[in-house]
Amino acid sequence: MKHTGLFLTSILFLNSALTWGQVYPFATDAQQRGYYNRPYERYEAEESWCNTNGTFLQPSEDQKTLQSEASHQQAVQLINQNSYISWTVNKAGDGLTIRFSLPDNAAGTGTKGNIAIYAGNDQVGTMELNSYWAWQYCSDTYPTNNPQNGPVIRMKYDEMHLRLNRAVRQGETLKVVKTDNNSTPYTIDFVELEPVPAKVTFESLSGNKVQFTGGNVGEFIMNNQGKVIYIPEGRWETERRIYLRDADGTQIIGAGMWYTEIYYNASSDDATTYSFRGIEADKSNLRVEGIYFNTVNNQRYRNGNSKYQVGKGFMGSWGKNSVIRNCWVEHFECGAWLSDYSGRGTDNLLIEHCRFRNNYADGTNCSQGMTNVTLQYCSYRNNGDDDMASWTTATMCSGIKYQYCTAENNWRASSLGFFGGKNNEAHHIYIADALESGARVNADFAGLGFDGYTYLHDITIEHCGCTSGAKGTYGDFWGSMQGAVNVGGTNNYDVKGVKLSNIDVYNSRGHGFMIRGGGKKLVNLRLTDITINNANNGLYFSSAKGNGTYCNIQYTNVTKEINFIPSQMTWVEDCGTDLEEVNNASGTMSNNRFFINGKLFIRVHDGLYDAMGRRF
Repeated sequence: MKHTGLFLTSILFLNSALTWGQVYPFATDAQQRGYYNRPYERYEAEESWCNTNGTFLQPSEDQKTLQSEASHQQAVQLINQNSYISWTVNKAGDGLTIRFSLPDNAAGTGTKGNIAIYAGNDQVGTMELNSYWAWQYCSDTYPTNNPQNGPVIRMKYDEMHLRLNRAVRQGETLKVVKTDNNSTPYTIDFVELEPVPAKVTFESLSGNKVQFTGGNVGEFIMNNQGKVIYIPEGRWETERRIYLRDADGTQIIGAGMWYTEIYYNASSDDATTYSFRGIEADKSNLRVEGIYFNTVNNQRYRNGNSKYQVGKGFMGSWGKNSVIRNCWVEHFECGAWLSDYSGRGTDNLLIEHCRFRNNYADGTNCSQGMTNVTLQYCSYRNNGDDDMASWTTATMCSGIKYQYCTAENNWRASSLGFFGGKNNEAHHIYIADALESGARVNADFAGLGFDGYTYLHDITIEHCGCTSGAKGTYGDFWGSMQGAVNVGGTNNYDVKGVKLSNIDVYNSRGHGFMIRGGGKKLVNLRLTDITINNANNGLYFSSAKGNGTYCNIQYTNVTKEINFIPSQMTWVEDCGTDLEEVNNASGTMSNNRFFINGKLFIRVHDGLYDAMGRRF
């Protein structure tokens, strides 16, 4: 079984109480944790959740196996011609996404395979699966697409999507059929189905607008800065990075992520063109919306050398009051690396309803002076470094907020990470099946360090962390263990003001929380209302020093609640009033304190908070 205890109980309740067809229910939706209002529904290739004449891959934590990177470590292989997998559809949809794995070839450029898609008895589409972008190999620090590297092999899966000829109706059977006459296994992890919105039209836009009609889409955009630029349906290629540096107010509007694609075709193997991709911006009031971004790139760095960074989907500071919405970003080095390297300033950037998937490093990272960035209602999946991150380097990052996002199948580092910064927050997040850490707040990377608070709350972390073992079989990239949640320091700087509240950790591969040390200290760490269900140690201290408090940590099915408290670490239960956290959460302190049913509440300028700083 893929779930145990409380989590399984809640899923079974949902499945019995409602009519789902064979749609896979996310129990965290009821808590509004994760991208709960996503437009797509999930159909898993797992026993009891599908019909198939293919072969089920049973759960395995051995990283050499395909299923170790599948959701819930289960998948179906279609081996023979006309083998199929099918589901009864819960909600009509004509947008299909398939997460799959095909073998690589000796050159590291992948293999291809063909499938047909049926709605009932009607064939509604065909798809050529291609593992060109998958399969990363590592013997040292950074992976490449060279199969001669190893022993660490990651990113065994990729995704493709397709608009079907017609919608699969509610109650109808959606079927995926292998059409090739070969014995190559086509491994299906899951599919997602959604109704594709109507196209955005040029006529519906207002302002000083222009329409792209062909040619080099990048040149057209850069030559029309300051205008509303409409990119119609189609796959449009460019061999250069797009720079938005000349005018405020540029808007790049596609017909929709299912219709408009911008494809960066410059090779990442060419030393003269390796960085020619992405959009870099430092002007204000920018808007990018309704576009699918893809590249020819299939590795993190050119030849595995970090000096040759092959380009992020979004780069730069994005000035003030910019918006990135309804964009789909795949096969870049990073989905977005947001940083104010130009020194022109940044404030109030909004990123929402985006999909950052199948990139070779971070999903999104707010770095170098980014301030007041909100990232919400986004899907992160199969990325090769931190999905959602903020790293303060030479200039402080502050006011970074991740909320209502889902991160799945991260294959390196963590799904959520804060490395320095001031008054940053993540809440209502769902994290699942990360091969290493689910979340981490630490001093692993050099920079200005922490100031104010870092507040993580209302987060579910399922089946993350790893045990130590043979490199490439267990553990992280170096075979070391990682907790589902990692908090701690190295020699870089103290980890200060970290508050974790209402965190649920289920089915960790190793420890629930790793609280570790180094040359620097943990200062005022606080854990409140923590649930750890099914782990080795609930809390695992490793060379930690400093001070921390806790209140209401619930342990179930753990080998040991706490391994030991290091002599240089003060760890005290404290369920009293935490006014500092209230101050951090609100930004302004008020004397308007009162009790409701014996519990302390505090009125501040932006609302009502309880004693732990949680807003009501």
